[in-house]
Amino acid sequence: MAPRQHPRVLNASFPRNRGELSLNSIIRICMLAASFYSLGILPPSSEKRLIRGSISERNEERAHNPDDSPNSEAPAKLEASVSPLKVENKHVNSKAVTAADIKPKENRLYCMVPFIWTPSALPNYYAIRATWGKRCHITKFFIDPIIGDNVVGFYNMTDENEAMRAALEANMSLPDDVVVLHSMKRPWHTCSVDENRENNKPIGNCRNIWEKIWRAWVYVVYGTGGSHVNGAGQNANGKTDVENAEWFVKVDADTYLFPDNLPRYVESKGWSYNDQHYFGHKLNHRQGDRKVSIIAGAAVFFSRATLVEAGRTFNTMSMERGDEEEDGTCRDAYTGTEEVVTAVCIKDYARAEAATDADGREQISLYEVELILEYNRTEQGEWWYWQGKERVPCHNNPYDCISHLPLAFHHNKDPKDLLDLDNEFYNDDPTKRKRRKGYVNAYFDKVRATMNAAQTAESVAQGDTHVLIEHSSNTKVAGKQSSIYQSSSSNKNRLYCMVPFIWTPGYLPQYHAIRATWGKRCDVLKFYIDPIIGDSNAGFQDVRVNEKADLPDDVIVVNDIKRPWNACTQQDGDEVKTCRNIWEKLWRSWRWMDDHGELDQAEWFTKVDADTYLFPEHLKRYVVEKSWLPSEHHYFGHVLRHRIQKSDAGASIVAGAAVFFSRTTLKSLAGILKDFEDGETRSAPQECKDDYTSEEEVVTAVCLKTHFGVEAQTTLDENGKELVAVAEPEDSLLWNRTEQGDCHTDKIGICNSHPLLLSRASINSLIMSGEWWYWENKPKVDPVTGAEIHQCCGDLPIAFHGYKDPQWFYLLENEFHGSSYKVKDEDSWKYKWRNPITTKAYFDRVRKAMKKTE
Repeated sequence: MAPRQHPRVLNASFPRNRGELSLNSIIRICMLAASFYSLGILPPSSEKRLIRGSISERNEERAHNPDDSPNSEAPAKLEASVSPLKVENKHVNSKAVTAADIKPKENRLYCMVPFIWTPSALPNYYAIRATWGKRCHITKFFIDPIIGDNVVGFYNMTDENEAMRAALEANMSLPDDVVVLHSMKRPWHTCSVDENRENNKPIGNCRNIWEKIWRAWVYVVYGTGGSHVNGAGQNANGKTDVENAEWFVKVDADTYLFPDNLPRYVESKGWSYNDQHYFGHKLNHRQGDRKVSIIAGAAVFFSRATLVEAGRTFNTMSMERGDEEEDGTCRDAYTGTEEVVTAVCIKDYARAEAATDADGREQISLYEVELILEYNRTEQGEWWYWQGKERVPCHNNPYDCISHLPLAFHHNKDPKDLLDLDNEFYNDDPTKRKRRKGYVNAYFDKVRATMNAAQTAESVAQGDTHVLIEHSSNTKVAGKQSSIYQSSSSNKNRLYCMVPFIWTPGYLPQYHAIRATWGKRCDVLKFYIDPIIGDSNAGFQDVRVNEKADLPDDVIVVNDIKRPWNACTQQDGDEVKTCRNIWEKLWRSWRWMDDHGELDQAEWFTKVDADTYLFPEHLKRYVVEKSWLPSEHHYFGHVLRHRIQKSDAGASIVAGAAVFFSRTTLKSLAGILKDFEDGETRSAPQECKDDYTSEEEVVTAVCLKTHFGVEAQTTLDENGKELVAVAEPEDSLLWNRTEQGDCHTDKIGICNSHPLLLSRASINSLIMSGEWWYWENKPKVDPVTGAEIHQCCGDLPIAFHGYKDPQWFYLLENEFHGSSYKVKDEDSWKYKWRNPITTKAYFDRVRKAMKKTE
């Protein structure tokens, strides 16, 4: 997929209404003139001469986006220091900064927005002020000295008469958060093809964004080169802007910013504003010619230490050849590639740092979120966007490669986009949210939940007694340690355990074993059975006919199953074959749960096989440590990627041993199941419909992805170890992807066996070549820790699979919960853990980890 360009064209259109000046107008002009002089909006006469060029129609502009609500600049008490800047500058009328001792108590953010003050851009200005701009500690818009357009006229704000005319004739007076850069030599409106030809300049390289950026930063640091209604460069506390914040961002007007996530990000990184930091979405594609990595211009962040030094650099750099395109040197230039020149100028003391979270997800989306979420590095190839980036799992697994605590979304050129995004994340009314693609909604759910969790953690840290919590030293919120285990009584993280079951005499021992062991730790435990019970020895009974069947209260009969387990057949030509009905049982069970209010009985749900030993308490802890909420979309467990192909909607699946869902996800899934029609034939590839199939994991994944954009999520601990074992751990503990692979044909007997059922000896006897399906498409190492991942097993496991003899459940209960179930002496030889050294050592680690969490 070719990268999208960043158009910077602003179409000016605004009604013009001019008339002759009346006596009242003349009086108003005089009054405005007096007020302008008193407020300091008019520039010093020494700076007027720096404006170059005549007024002409512009050919190209910088596109921007704003909104409505004033920004607060309450002065803070400051206690640490910024080194005085003693700089001689013959180009800018600068004043040395002698900062007082400054030591702020918070990581305040200063938001600098380069802007063009035209009627058509004003809705964008108000949109920014009404949305993310009000959450910056300080937000200021830096504009060229020429305002207006070819409809309302152009006004030179360095001329007091034109400034008054702009207010009276075009209603274009300037608010107090707008800074006019009087010293600019190349105002935006002079960028025209004709002027380039006349002055022998490159066509298309007349943009002035670089000059605007470096002059804006000089103003922030020194207070020179511009003015606004509060005065030229001084704030109410007598400080320049650089002394009133710790972190700074140059943010494009078509970017939606998350100012409240910036402190969380720098704190999670352990960064100090007194150190050199220059970060954002890091791009490496210019390293070949400019020898430097750059931060994409959508949102460029600086620590105060970096900006102070950058201000010194910009204030003293060469002004020669300023009308030429940039050439990889630090100088004034006639260019729009401000990102490149910024990186070149500060490379000696600040190098670009990629803003990514602990999982390698980008903190800043360079284009529309729905586009970035679809990016896949393998399918698209290594175009400039990927160049030089460390590969992480999400690069090949779309829909989850933007951080859940993002810093910025770029390319929102319609002001309404900013308002829509603000409703997404800061309005509790879900009806105000825009309808988007399913995978975008799923991602936004994660962002809301993670931000809420971070806010709750911060409230607790500040001593907010209204937040009900339980403590856990292992809980992670927003990438840092937090003491929250359970945020409130309304979010209890209850677990509903749903066991698909067949009610026969042969299976009843398994039923009793589950109830006596792990099942009693579920908040709700229910067994869902076909309407046909019994077997060929005891006889079959249809409970739809015989309603007096004696069934326990925790057994639910799925009455509308069309293919009961004992009578599931399928015509294949002249042959009648038996078929498994597990998918039909599942979707009809989930639909029953929704119809009967079962989905309101818990926050988390698992479909768990009857031969799986579950650790419900570990699952509850896991979702809290992940900062997941039941109101988000979550579908997780042991992810198998061997069936990722277009024929199955490209969906990765969760192994059926234990599949977990948030309440929101299962309710959403139940909603589409209501429209299912009875299937008649088995189809391949799998589709989201009723079907004669046992591949319930695949169809579940296809339904969630195609309807909601929900992808399977892995259950791995912090060391990359699987928490759901798809086989008995005493076997899977020994699995190693480098020693196992596909069978050669000379081992037909063993090769025909299911890999999960092979003994260690059988596996070792195989002639291997490559990796068998269990390992297919699984990343080999954790991108952060470098640890080999997807090996079994984590020290706080969630599930062990493959124990078809219920006696093992009692033995596992003895191991981990101190029970004392006995095995008959004559059967004791059957129940010994395989691979005793490895298995016993692992069980010891589990017991130790469980003890720590008590």
